[in-house]
Parts: sequence; structure tokens; C-alpha cells
Amino acid sequence: MAAQNQKPVGGPKTAFGRYMVYNFIPNYANNVQGLVYMGAALLIIIVGLRGLGTVAYDIPIVPKFLFDPETHKVAPMWVMTSLFLEFALLMVLAIVTFFTPEDAFGGHPEEEKKSSAPLSDAEVAKAKQTITDLRGVVDAEMKVINDQLNNLENINKKLTAQKNEFYKSISELRQVFKS
Repeated sequence: MAAQNQKPVGGPKTAFGRYMVYNFIPNYANNVQGLVYMGAALLIIIVGLRGLGTVAYDIPIVPKFLFDPETHKVAPMWVMTSLFLEFALLMVLAIVTFFTPEDAFGGHPEEEKKSSAPLSDAEVAKAKQTITDLRGVVDAEMKVINDQLNNLENINKKLTAQKNEFYKSISELRQVFKS
């Protein structure tokens, strides 16, 4: 019975680690990454507005509560708030990344064993038939593409002839008006 309660070797050893690996990361890893990006975007805007100095105060879409009423620059409180927010979000991302399980060279060992097993003659024959079918489809598609390219070339030749005729007509009209 003791063997049933044991976790796999190499798995998380603490309750927090198991919670992160089995509950939090599968459900919220993308949300954490999205929040970090939003925090970075906010930080970039706040620091950028601070760098603009008093010019930012005159931009109509920037909320006035961000500015110090005396200096008309972005208040340092907002810069510090955005810095601390981004720091906290990056720390959460670091914890999530730390507890994210490593891939075993791109897959699970069980899957690698299955894929390295020799194929039966029926599976080889089926694969060859599938490849032959795909070649037929590709050849048919290539014929359609070549036909379309030929049509485009013919249209291009006709347009070039029309363009030359147009320029010739314009030249003749200029001669008529000059006379």
C-alpha cells in the first residue's frame, strides 16, 4: 500500500511543488505570461511618458492623474508603482518557470519506445500507398498551378500590349494638340 502513495521519481517533492506542477502551471501558465507582458507594456508607457517630460502633459489621450501638478511630468509614484508591479509579475513568472517540468528531449520515454519499434509489412505497405496517393494529389495541384501561371502570363502579355497601345495613342494625341 505504501507504494501506491509514492510520486514518480524526479517529480516535485514538496506540496507547493506538486501544486505548481499539477494544478497551477497547467491551468494558469499562459495567464501569468500574459500578465507579465501587460505589466511590461504598462511600464514602457509610464517610463516613456516620464522620459518625454512636460511634453507628455500636452498629449490629450494621457490621463491627467498620472502627472505631478507642479512639474507637469509623470509622478514618480507611478513610475515606482509600475516598476514594482513588473518586478512582482516577473517573480511570479520565474516561479512558474522554475516549477515547469522539463521535457525528456522533446517527448515521453514511453512514446519514444513505441516509435522505435519496427513497422510491420502492412504498415509499410500502407505508408507507401499513402505516399503514392499524396504524390498524385501534388502532381494534380502542380498542373493546376502551372495552368494558372500560364493564364497569368497570357494576361500579362495582353496588358503589356494594351499599355503600349495606350502610350502610342497618348503620343499621337500630343502630336495632334501640338499641331
